[in-house]
Amino acid sequence: WSGGGGKGGGGKGGGGKSGGGKGGGGKGAGLVAPSQLSGGGDVLPDAGPPDAGLPALLLHAAVSLVSCCALLVVLLGRAATDDPMARLRRGLMTLVAVLALEGIAHLAVPQPHISVAVVVAASVVLTINPLPGRDGVPGLHMGTAPVLCVGWLWAVGILSLADLERSLYGTPSLRPYHLVVMFLGSVYLCTALERSGFLHTAATRVVTHFGRSPWGLFWALGCFSACLTVLIPDDIVTMTLTPITIRMCQLLALPEVPFLFSQFFAGNIWAVTLVTGNPTNVLLAEDLGDTFVSFAARMGVPGVAAGLVSFALMYVTNRTKVDVRADPTGREAGLELAALDAGDGPGEEVPSHSALGRFESVAAASAPSSLAGQDSEGDGDGERSSLGSRHHSPEGERGSARDGTFTRTGVFCLVRVLTATLICALESVHGLPVYLVVLIMGACSIVVDGLIDAAFVADTLRHMPWELFSFVTGFLVLAEAMSVTGISLALASVFLPLAHTKSVAYVSGFVTMLFCNLFETLPATLIVFKMIDSVPQWKPAAIAAAGVHGAGFRAARRAALSAVIFGSNFGANTACIGSLGGLMMRRLAAMQGVVVTNGMLLRQGIPVMIPTMFVACWVLVNWSEV
Repeated sequence: WSGGGGKGGGGKGGGGKSGGGKGGGGKGAGLVAPSQLSGGGDVLPDAGPPDAGLPALLLHAAVSLVSCCALLVVLLGRAATDDPMARLRRGLMTLVAVLALEGIAHLAVPQPHISVAVVVAASVVLTINPLPGRDGVPGLHMGTAPVLCVGWLWAVGILSLADLERSLYGTPSLRPYHLVVMFLGSVYLCTALERSGFLHTAATRVVTHFGRSPWGLFWALGCFSACLTVLIPDDIVTMTLTPITIRMCQLLALPEVPFLFSQFFAGNIWAVTLVTGNPTNVLLAEDLGDTFVSFAARMGVPGVAAGLVSFALMYVTNRTKVDVRADPTGREAGLELAALDAGDGPGEEVPSHSALGRFESVAAASAPSSLAGQDSEGDGDGERSSLGSRHHSPEGERGSARDGTFTRTGVFCLVRVLTATLICALESVHGLPVYLVVLIMGACSIVVDGLIDAAFVADTLRHMPWELFSFVTGFLVLAEAMSVTGISLALASVFLPLAHTKSVAYVSGFVTMLFCNLFETLPATLIVFKMIDSVPQWKPAAIAAAGVHGAGFRAARRAALSAVIFGSNFGANTACIGSLGGLMMRRLAAMQGVVVTNGMLLRQGIPVMIPTMFVACWVLVNWSEV
């Protein structure tokens, strides 16, 4: 670890914000200076002892550790009977204290990498354990915590305005704002499709057809999710199918969690096959120089292999959980729930037809689920805007949900999603990048929908998950902070032993999957990309100077980036924070009385995803042309 890093930290070995002296190490001397890492060789050079002295460094680290533990105690140790506003005030005061202590420590003993680690940890903790707001007071959650932490990093001088700009604008090989732009366009297209009732009706028909067999329903949900995710982002597939899956299981007296995980795992795994399956696919495809077709040619075979293996492992790990028949009281509770949701009074007689038939009436009476799945504070309390909400919805949407037929609005929304996918596939013909196609289609859809039915546009915009945009943007900046303070550069050493071979894909895939469980998919992808971009042997000049060995280094880099695609999608299946869809699945499930914890996802995900990742990487290395 090298020291320095204050705003004015000068001197020959300094490296403060002003870059200090002959030996200055750029933005805050982080763990490893960029110039040291790019100097070549197989081993990262030692950055030397901390300039501030070991005791001062340990003191800063101790203060940071204590403050983070205090935040965890406040968030995880709160009493269930506490008033929500009291919890919010206590959490806000603790966060302010943590940032104040870290600010003092940073001014006294500048260690930017430690400060960045603290605010990243605070953002992750508040994303997993949100503190909802009340009565117009904003809460601390995924939409606010990362933004507050980014503001603190700028205020204390660890990040400059140039860093904030670079975090979104990126480099010629990687433009993070493309991801945000695509996310904006795709979310409108998919939210409109969901609000039209099309997906709700399609899911209801799948459940109706296969609901007589628990295993048939289990596989139907998995296959339906896998098919949807090749057309629309996997997170949106999860948020759409979660409410209808839970409602079906509650009515049929089946365990909810195995069926939830069936559609969730399939959506994330099969998303690697096409560039449209996940926004991170688009981001990495740009650096790889992939078109829609070339991406599918390289990732399709490993994706299909991974998907088939995951199906087999899901069967093995759930063989005693799926075909479980609840006792009659459970079925009666499901019928009572159906009666209440369908609007029957508590004292009215419930018709004695089958539970499956009753499910159809419940599905018809339930409004389509919201992609947001929560109120503006992310808690799901108060006025509901998700499944079972009684908000106004366009007449076409209500008709589709009530009579089980596909409306013209729903079919039109599906056609334009398919059209966007087709235009993306023809990228080599028209030359427009995927993110721009999706943005144009989204903008045109808003205009067309506004001319046809302004109420439908208003309903769609109201149900878009706006808090996710600030979450994504905030974590993109935090990923850049990890880069400029040297954290990402130091972590790049994990690739060096295999930097000459495509087998480095195994390291890249599993590292990305691990990081997804710490930072969420989007920032984890950027962090690993910056690690890959920092490996000396993979620099363009080093590849050109390597002669006959240059092709091997180039293939190894491409294999590592391709495996990042696996990790960014598969990592969602081992922790709720692994993806936006996982966070929203947990909250949507909680709103319907179903508990989904990180431990549950970890126990299901580890035995499935580790072999699946290994198979995907093996096929990529030995079968695909990277």
